[in-house]
Amino acid sequence: MAGPMHLHLPTLDIVSVFATLVAAGVSLLAWYLYRDAVALRSWAAALVLGSVGALLFTLRGPSTSAAVFVMADALCVASFATMWVSMRRFNSDKATMLRMTIVATAITSVFVLLVTLSWQMGAALRAQSLLFSLFVGGLALATAWETWHGGRQDGLRSRRIAAVALAGIAAARLVRVALLGLDWFDIVDPVTADVTWGYGMYFSIVCVLVVTFGLVLMANEQQYTRQIDPRGV
Repeated sequence: MAGPMHLHLPTLDIVSVFATLVAAGVSLLAWYLYRDAVALRSWAAALVLGSVGALLFTLRGPSTSAAVFVMADALCVASFATMWVSMRRFNSDKATMLRMTIVATAITSVFVLLVTLSWQMGAALRAQSLLFSLFVGGLALATAWETWHGGRQDGLRSRRIAAVALAGIAAARLVRVALLGLDWFDIVDPVTADVTWGYGMYFSIVCVLVVTFGLVLMANEQQYTRQIDPRGV
C-alpha cells in the first residue's frame, strides 16, 4: 500500500519564490489602479523581500555558510515586518514611510541580533528555526489583527479575507514551532517533522496568494465606497 504523499521542501522553496513574485506583480499592478491604497505598494515590496529570502533558502546545503541562513531568515522577517507596517499605514495616514522603514528595520535588527547570538552560543539549527518561526508567526498574527481591527473604522468587508489568510500563516508557523519543539525532545523524528511541515509550507504559500487577493479587493472596495460617500472612508 502506498504511503502518504511527501512534499519536497526544496521544491516548495522554488514554488514560494515564483508565487511571491507573481503576487508582488499583481499587487504593484493593482497599486497603479488604486494609488490611494499605499499598502499595496508596501505589500509588493514585502513580497519581493520574501521571494529573495526564499531564493536563498534554495541554496542551503551541508556546506552552506551560516551567514546565508541568517540573511535568508532576516529577509523573510523583514518581509513580514513590512507587511505589518504597511497594514498599519493602510489603516492610518499617520504611519509615514519613514516611520514604517524605521520600525521594520528595528524588528529585523532585533531578529538578526538574537540569531547571531544563538550562533555564537552554539545553539542548534532547529533553535534558530524556532526563533525564526516565532518572529514570522508573531508578525503575521499582528498583521491579521491590524487588518481585522481596521474594519471597525472603514467597514470594508473584504478585510476578512486577508485577515483570515494572515491568521492562517500565523497558525502554520505555530505548528512549525510545535514540530521543532517535539523534535527537540525526540517525541517526533526529524523526517516526520519535515513531512508535516511540507504541508504547512504549502498552506502558507496559498495563504500569501489569498492575502494578496484580499488586499486588492480591499483597495477596490475602498475606492467604491469613496465614490459613493467621499466622507465615508
